[in-house]
Amino acid sequence: SRWIVGGCTRVWFDSPKRLILYANQSGGFRATCPQCDVNLARPFGKAHMNWKRGGPRSLSCAGCGETVSLEDVRLNPHGAFSSWAIVFSGAEGTELTEEATEVIRAVVGDFQVVLRRP
Repeated sequence: SRWIVGGCTRVWFDSPKRLILYANQSGGFRATCPQCDVNLARPFGKAHMNWKRGGPRSLSCAGCGETVSLEDVRLNPHGAFSSWAIVFSGAEGTELTEEATEVIRAVVGDFQVVLRRP
């Protein structure tokens, strides 16, 4: 309960040695274009899989025609590309405690919280 409001069962550092997308793993997310707000969920999923196979980390928006970096696509719930993460599993809540926020910010600087279901 020192780190997560409501507590958690385990904390670890995930370092996959490559850039990955930390996001909701069980579907049910929205992805929209940052330029025109068109739904990009299906194209984002395809572009993400293509990038994992060595393709570009971008997609072409069918709404506005712009090439959009996958990092710039607005995901809801929020997701983020990173090469490491602090993972809290078995969490009873979804908020970091004030102490955890202060400690993490002091050590790593600005950070993002990504909620995901396994």
